[in-house]
Amino acid sequence: MDFKKIQLTKQNTLNVVYSNRDGDTITMVGANIVHKDFKEAIKTLVPHLAMLTEQREAYNNTLEELEEQRSWEEKSIFTRMSVGSVTFSGDEVIVTGTRVLDRGDVMNLNAPKISTVDDENYRYLSELSLAIDNVRYEAEQYVNERKWGLKQGELNFDEAGDPFAGVEAGEVPQVSIEVHATGKKKGRKKKTEVA
Repeated sequence: MDFKKIQLTKQNTLNVVYSNRDGDTITMVGANIVHKDFKEAIKTLVPHLAMLTEQREAYNNTLEELEEQRSWEEKSIFTRMSVGSVTFSGDEVIVTGTRVLDRGDVMNLNAPKISTVDDENYRYLSELSLAIDNVRYEAEQYVNERKWGLKQGELNFDEAGDPFAGVEAGEVPQVSIEVHATGKKKGRKKKTEVA
């Protein structure tokens, strides 16, 4: 698939624009939530977004040091930044995301176009290319193979009614049983009540 744009929505669904084999441009608005593998794939782009947009967390840190922040619960680039979309133009990509500022406001981030083939200015180009390929693969799985996440349903116990309504504690309900005799006997069916 020749993707033009892969976007993760706020509802955790996927919107993609791609060209099919006939050259038609198709815009797909996904209704199903993405699989956790896609979320992990797009999360691997967060350190690259920090480096490419020259965020303060990226200064004096390597890509490996930024990756180690995945396990941090607070003040990591993974809790403060997220990647929302990847736009493709030939061999070039634009990674777009958001950053939560110290005061709680959200700032949009757009990395500059970067060639995934021969950009000498970015020293983690091979890692970025692998991460982009993984996002493409997971998006293709979502579109073609229906690799979706499971949406947790809800059970409404309030509307189900009380199964014990009208029954006193210790009370044995009446049960009626119909017994059918087999053989040559002709006559009425016996009805027996059990208490």
